[in-house]
Parts: sequence; C-alpha cells; structure tokens
Amino acid sequence: MENAQAQLLVNIHEEITKGTFTDIQIICKDGTTTGSRIVLAAMSSYFRAMFSSDMSESQTGVLNLPTVSLSVFQDVIKMCLCGINLVSEDNCMKVIDAAEMMQLDNIKQLCEIFLKEGLTLTDKNCLGWWRLLKIYNLHDLSNRALSYMAEKFADFVQTENVVQLSKDELLEIISKEEMECTEDIILKGAMKWIEHNNPEPDDVKVIFENVRLDIVDSQFLIDDVTFSDVVFKNKSVQVMIQKVLRSPCRVSARSRVNTKIPDVFVLHHNKTSLLSCFTPDNKWEDVPPAPVDPGKFYSAAGLGDKICITGGFDKKKCTLIYDTITKVWSVGPNLTHDHSYHCMATANSKVYSIGGHYSNTIEVLSGSETHWQVVGDLGLRREFTFPVTVGENILVMGGSINSVGSNVIQCFNTRTHTVSQLNTKLPCSSLSQRSSVHLPDVYLLDNDRHVMHLQVTNTDGEIKIQVKSIAGWKSFDVRFGVTHRHGRLLCFTEDGISKFNLAEGKEEKSTFPKSPRSGKVYNVCTVSSGKTL
Repeated sequence: MENAQAQLLVNIHEEITKGTFTDIQIICKDGTTTGSRIVLAAMSSYFRAMFSSDMSESQTGVLNLPTVSLSVFQDVIKMCLCGINLVSEDNCMKVIDAAEMMQLDNIKQLCEIFLKEGLTLTDKNCLGWWRLLKIYNLHDLSNRALSYMAEKFADFVQTENVVQLSKDELLEIISKEEMECTEDIILKGAMKWIEHNNPEPDDVKVIFENVRLDIVDSQFLIDDVTFSDVVFKNKSVQVMIQKVLRSPCRVSARSRVNTKIPDVFVLHHNKTSLLSCFTPDNKWEDVPPAPVDPGKFYSAAGLGDKICITGGFDKKKCTLIYDTITKVWSVGPNLTHDHSYHCMATANSKVYSIGGHYSNTIEVLSGSETHWQVVGDLGLRREFTFPVTVGENILVMGGSINSVGSNVIQCFNTRTHTVSQLNTKLPCSSLSQRSSVHLPDVYLLDNDRHVMHLQVTNTDGEIKIQVKSIAGWKSFDVRFGVTHRHGRLLCFTEDGISKFNLAEGKEEKSTFPKSPRSGKVYNVCTVSSGKTL
C-alpha cells in the first residue's frame, strides 16, 4: 500500500511537470511555471490559507514568489511529492528560506540534517553561518557556530570579521565562559573592535566589564592597555584597570576556562592506589596510596576539599577520606550496610552512599558526624547508577535493576527522606551509565554507545527532565568515568582518555597523556583542589 501511495505522488509530480491538470501560474524571481492549487494546499498550510481566503491568488490564479528562484521551487515540490532529498551545499540556505516561508517543516529538517552532517566552520565563515542559523532558529547549529568562535577566538581576531560584529554579538561572544584563549587575546579583540567602531563611552565600559581583567597579564595591561587611546578617553575604564592592577590577588595570562575547571580524580584501582588526579592543564599528578584496599567497585563523592570513598568488593563497609589540600588519607566510620557497585552523591554539605549490589539502603554522613545513618531505601537492587543532585533532591538514574539494563529514575528527598519514582524515564536503557553534571545540563554516557544530553530543572519543587540530544559513539565496558570539558566529553578507561565533541556529535583524536598508573577505572570525581590561581 505504501508503494502505491508513493507511486501516486510521483505520478502527480510528473503531470504537474508536464503542465497538465494545472490551474495556477507561479511567478518566481527568475522564471515562471504552472502548478496545482490542490497539491500546493495539501503540501502546506501556507498555501491552504492563501487559496481558501479572499487573497488575490485565489481570485487571479497567479501566485507570486518574488524571493524564491524557479529551480529552488521545483526542487521543493519534487522533494515533497517524490520523497527525494535534493538538498546540497549550493542550494541549502535557499531551500531553508523557501521552506520557512512555505511552512514546510519536513524540508527544513532535511536542510538541518544536511548542515549537521556537512557544515564545515572556518575562521572566515563562522560569523556568516552564525547569523544565518540564528535567523532560521536552528539553535543547535547556531550554538555550534558560536562555540566555534569562542574556542577559536585567537584565530577569529586575526580576521576582519571581528570588527564586523555588532556590539551585542561581540558581547555575546566575549562573555562566554568557554573561551579557551588567554584573556589577553580577548581584550585585544575587544580593543580592535572599539578602535574600528568608535562606540559610545558607556558601551566601551560595558565591553570592558565583560573581560576578565583580573586574569589579564599585568605587563600587557601596563604596556598596551592603560595608555591606549581607548582607555585614555574613558575615565570609568581607567578606574577599572587601576583597581585590578592594585589588587594583591593577581594571576598571569590565564584563560577563564582554567580558572573554572576543577581537578578530575579518576577512581583508578590498583591495590591501595585508588585515585589518579588529572589537572586542568592536562597533566597527571600523584595521589598517595590509601591505608586500606577496599577492593574493586568502590564509589566516591566530593565534599568541599575532600573526597569520600565508600564500599568496595573486599571491604563493603569501608570509608576512606582523602584531603586534596594536605594530600593525606584518613579512615572514616564504617557504613551501616554493605555497599559495592553503588553510587554516591553530595547534597547540603552531606555525603550519601546509595544502593548497590548488596543493599538498597541510602546512608548519610555529614562533616561533623562520626557515624553513618540510614535515611532511606530504594526498594530495588540497583547497580552502576548515577546520581544528580537537584536542590534538596537526589535523582538516582539508570544503571541496572536485578542485572537488567534500566532507564528508571528514582527521586530521594533529603529533607523528608522519601523515595519516589518519576514518570519520566531516560531515553535509553543500559547496564552502566556515567554522567557529568553542570545543571541544568547533564551529559550522560552509557556502555551501549549512547551519548545523551539532558536538561534537568526544578521549578517550585517540580522536577522536569528534557532530552536535548542523543548521539552514538562507541561501546565501553561497565568500568569507566566521564567528565565535561570545553564542549567535549572525556571518557576515562584503563586504556586512556577518549574525547567526544558534543557540538559535532563525533569522536575527536585524543592527545591526552595516559595515566602513569594502571588499573580499572570505576568513575571520576571532580573536586576543586583549593589551588590559588
């Protein structure tokens, strides 16, 4: 039946192309053709409204499309009727323009898929694409172009495109926390724009307020900024710079991403070697051995400057605490129940040990207490789950239930100690999942090749979970950990670090050094190391 329907549409297209059974003349910007009102009305609500109203097209039998070329119109008709994808690099934006006007979302979607798979951004074309993609509300793609400019700003500044930015566009770019270049380069680009566009003094002040002057190199501020014409003409900016130069807390030529990224502590098990530290500078730092080997499948959570490790296959009630400042281990109080293959979370300055293979219980320990207390029960045997703390709630997501892959999300309220199951489920079920949480964004990787981007929000106590994207990568064992850095997911395994570009939806070549330590990886834990920048 489907083949017969498809052939019917093809036959209709052939007759229209021949000019038979047509009842309307179509005038495009560079040519004229004929068409059928009933076919056009069936294709789009845009044409349906036009032909069923008192508009001139319904009276005269002439349809004017002054912004659409004849070839694009013919391509759109053929794609709608024959199911053929004719989108190419040459016609993509013209087809999007026509599809937007004609309200043909399916054609617009074909163009979006083409751009996602084939768009190549460069320093010279990224601004043009950013503007076009915003016009057509292609948010994921426009954000990709914006992220490209932020990541490649050092190269973008070298082109003349930087002075072609509007003030709002410049501010949108330089305010992004993902800027990877040094703050010196961001300031150079801002000053280049100011010198070319000569904005009002208040606008200059706003631009300087969006530059992290506290991490600009002091010598650069003195030699190239303080006595420049841009600053000389603006008293407010002079005051800002002098205040920064007088500050005792100064750093030299650092990028803002390095001031934000915490150390990643990889749960790297090899006897009493339990952690490996991977720094924002992509270096491995030594972590001393622990006083006890808890065995495999232990878990960890950060609490201030400390990392709390619980459970393990050999010592299921074990608690170990590592101070990231003093680099000293201590033994904490034993858990009440056995925990292994479990997860841990931090909420309201307390650390929670949750579920696992041997117990469904939820136990809590605060920094001032000397013993663990059971405060909840999942009611299910859940392994390899991952927790997301949302206000006073801890969401326990995915993993396996009774050794079967799951997409279940349970919610533990840390105030009422109640456990409930959300109606919302994860888009994929798998045995093991790991995530990197930067609310409202949650980046999730599982052992079944899925990369998921979720947005988790809490409005007046109502938790909502929205799936933003799902991509494919590669299969991992149940032993791995993941973190988010510069728009990429870094996946840690015993074989090294793999890198996945979220904007482009594909793996990138990883040049990260392999840890000098060997051993299975059971997760990662991100903790601010307390270093003074």
